[in-house]
Amino acid sequence: MKGPVQPLIRTGLAAFLAVIAALLAPGRAPAAMLFGTSDQGRIDLIDTTANTVTTVLNAGTDVDSLVFDTSGRIIYTAINVGQVRRYDPVTHVDQLLAGGFNTPADLALEPGGNSVLVSEFNGGRIDLINLTTNAVTTLGTYGGNPEGIIYDTSGRLFANLGNRNGGPAGKFVAQLDPVTGAILSQSPGLNSLDGLTFDPLTGKLFAASLFGNGIYALNPSNLAAAPTSFGGPGGDDGITSNGAGSIFVVSRNDFHVYEFNLSTSTFAQRTADGGLDDLAPAVGLGAASSVPEPGTLGLFSVGLLGLAAYWRRRARNMT
Repeated sequence: MKGPVQPLIRTGLAAFLAVIAALLAPGRAPAAMLFGTSDQGRIDLIDTTANTVTTVLNAGTDVDSLVFDTSGRIIYTAINVGQVRRYDPVTHVDQLLAGGFNTPADLALEPGGNSVLVSEFNGGRIDLINLTTNAVTTLGTYGGNPEGIIYDTSGRLFANLGNRNGGPAGKFVAQLDPVTGAILSQSPGLNSLDGLTFDPLTGKLFAASLFGNGIYALNPSNLAAAPTSFGGPGGDDGITSNGAGSIFVVSRNDFHVYEFNLSTSTFAQRTADGGLDDLAPAVGLGAASSVPEPGTLGLFSVGLLGLAAYWRRRARNMT
């Protein structure tokens, strides 16, 4: 096999092998590896144990949010150009899924992986993109600045709605009907909500307050109850749970990832990454499929190594 296909495959395999090698390094837990977006136009792989950052994609435009589809491709919002795009880290193909959005912000992969939700920060809407046809439909029109979107493990859908600049009670967490988009319940007014995540360990929602300098913990079954508030690093934006006792949040004040320990309710500063904005889900829907379950990780890496060896042999035989 000659021409452009073979180098493309070999480059893609090398990228995957680099990620697997990092995950298999002694003492390295997959939960320490996060994917983040930057307003400097990057998607980065962030190792919060080694404090290293590896750029996965230079998108050339402000990237606000990202999730992974079921094939391991990165779906991201190009906020300044009103687009949702998909990048394949193996083939390096970066393609437009849909455009014409008014400041597309946060994303959530739907259960089943056949579509993705996107919030329009200045459009007041949450839209649904069919990942097979790329058709766009509106789930709901809410006004204000819809942002973080998340499903819990039972398939309930939640989003941060309201006006982010509306003061200490300008925004709220809402449970939405995943079919009609209707608001089923909502929290009291909260301060400048941005990112939203669900923690499967505690069964709670965690929302980041950009101007309130902290995170809220909410019971998804009783949003009307007053949330628990924790003082954060400041400029709290993107947020995700690792499902193992930690919540990771991005500070837009100093562009570090901070780890919030659920057992001690304390924050620890982790990795710095210039322009850092949002974090991909670390577990559950939309998490990186390049991080298999621990029991299959070794087999997966061995399979990739064997495939790489196959292409090397084939290249020698055909030159």
